[in-house]
Amino acid sequence: MLVTFGALMWLCGAAAEYAWASQAAATLAVPASGMLDVGGSKIYYERCGAGPAVVLLHDGLVHSVTWDGSWDALCKRFQAIRYDRRGYGRSQAATGRFSQTEDLRALLAHLNVERAIIAGNSSGGALAIDFALAYPGMVKGLLLVGPIVHGMGVTDHFRERGRRNMAPLERGDIAGAAENWSRDIYILAPGHEAARKKLRDVLAGNPQNLKSGGALEIWNSPPAVARLSQIRAPTLILVGESDIPDVHAHCGIIEAGVPGAHREVVKGAGHLIQLDNPDLFTEKLGWFIDRNERKEVSVPVGTLEDYVGRYDLGGYLLTITRADSRLVGHVPGGLDFLLFPESSSKFFLKSEDAEVEFTRDAAGKVNQAIVHEKGAATKSPRL
Repeated sequence: MLVTFGALMWLCGAAAEYAWASQAAATLAVPASGMLDVGGSKIYYERCGAGPAVVLLHDGLVHSVTWDGSWDALCKRFQAIRYDRRGYGRSQAATGRFSQTEDLRALLAHLNVERAIIAGNSSGGALAIDFALAYPGMVKGLLLVGPIVHGMGVTDHFRERGRRNMAPLERGDIAGAAENWSRDIYILAPGHEAARKKLRDVLAGNPQNLKSGGALEIWNSPPAVARLSQIRAPTLILVGESDIPDVHAHCGIIEAGVPGAHREVVKGAGHLIQLDNPDLFTEKLGWFIDRNERKEVSVPVGTLEDYVGRYDLGGYLLTITRADSRLVGHVPGGLDFLLFPESSSKFFLKSEDAEVEFTRDAAGKVNQAIVHEKGAATKSPRL
């Protein structure tokens, strides 16, 4: 077999890249943990694996052990990072005014992570959104699990449910409060008794989680709900079908506000999807990271402008517009979605499993868009 000089050089470069990647993997393969001082308090963190970075932000009840069911699998494929927010788990409580956004920035700086996928559950989702607004260049994508968004209220039903679950704490009954939350119909879906036991045991063993509040926290102003349209990171929202209606409402606002965001309702899951179904969460997160690592190419604005127009998507109207150097798609009754180029004529979505390919006729004029989704290809003539 003949090997050209160019091919030989490519092979040498690939070998060098493989050696570098192997060395990086060996460096990060051993799980690392530590305590980081974030202005008067120490937060506990863990890091493992190598490759694209993903940061896991826990909810307002369970500290970073909430990700236990996915941790080992994520460590095998990615550089995974998790930590206990102030006052939760192994981290110290705040002793003065602080910003969770700045805590996260300090941790990533300490770990030399410049950009990452940020995955957050519940109030961890709110933190992920705030961080994307404060440091957009550090966020590759957002995977939000039953998220809330700062600046949007909740119902009396939501508040009363919280007061009822916390009531045993008034008489010092930590086990009673832990039991209440573990039996909450919105937190975990029916039939997941192992997850229910884990939640109960974690709360009973970490009563500080039940008492941690935001009295000393510095809140962003204006709140995130008024600035969702500023987020440019690809965003995937997962919400359990059994989750409380308030969270579903928050998810709807986030999906409507963040350009190109996509929401999926997870059957057989409640608020803590990562406890209800850790394998599904791991699969979704892995897919989202891979999707966002997919290589993009640069396409001239003139070429993008050629694709702007309306297309007949099997009885539906697919409208393609251009926003600066990005194509945006829209179908009636749906939300706008962003298109990312993998070639000069084929584009993909980062939050959904779909692609759009444009074709030209013999004269070079764009004549149709082919939409690839769920294994099917739909030819959409240009109108």
